[in-house]
Amino acid sequence: MDVTIFQAIMIGIACWLGSIENPQPLGLALSDMLARPIVGGTIIGLILGDLKTGVTIGAAIQAMYLGNVVAGGVAAADMSFVSYPSIALAMIAGADTSVAVTLATTIGVLGAALFTAYETFMSVFNAMADRQLDKGNIEGMKRIYIFGPMVTSFTMRFGITFVTVLLGATFAQNFLNGIPEIVLHIMSVLGGVLPAVGIAILLSNTVKDKKMFAFFLLGIIMISAKMNMVTVAVVAGCLAVIFYMLSSNNGNQTNNSNQSGSFDDLNDEEAVL
Repeated sequence: MDVTIFQAIMIGIACWLGSIENPQPLGLALSDMLARPIVGGTIIGLILGDLKTGVTIGAAIQAMYLGNVVAGGVAAADMSFVSYPSIALAMIAGADTSVAVTLATTIGVLGAALFTAYETFMSVFNAMADRQLDKGNIEGMKRIYIFGPMVTSFTMRFGITFVTVLLGATFAQNFLNGIPEIVLHIMSVLGGVLPAVGIAILLSNTVKDKKMFAFFLLGIIMISAKMNMVTVAVVAGCLAVIFYMLSSNNGNQTNNSNQSGSFDDLNDEEAVL
């Protein structure tokens, strides 16, 4: 697949906009959305003219990072690099989803190390801003804090993505061939396990009542029975309505019972009087 300069520029800008340190007006809401592999795959698919492949690869990588958690400010992978250079390289090289997942895992880890180096380098701007503050130059301090990190981030993310994508299929294939076979195997195994771990983390955080796992198991059974997603969604919607109706009826019955008990107590008191 041949890539034009304009396509490489668009992918590079998207990678920068999806970075967590990017100070664009909509803040973390937009950055977090753009950094998701399913969104990145869709954007790259539109840019490269192959939406189906982009969404397919993005969905496969997204499943691996469902339970991605940033603990103490330390991320296991840089999601901006996962969602853009890796997916673009996979599409350019014509790789399948398993290879794309391996590529995303590798580049994501390298991106996390690069982001750590970026954060370390930001201390330079702190020193520069302190000197401006000592001179009483508040506007100078603001300019350093605003434009210093932004230009550095843009240079790093846009530059790496632009050059990587522009080098094209030959570079992508050579990069894949340069990864040792044992590393590819390890990353492939991890890529198969991580979606299950991610789903388990999401369930542990969202399902507080253990009885609700029955609905989750029912969904797995329906998918295993080769039911399509539309059918599963309709059945899930019906079950949700039924569950809501039963919960409401139980709540009304409880309230009625409490009111009846209150009236009985009142009648007993009146009888005693």
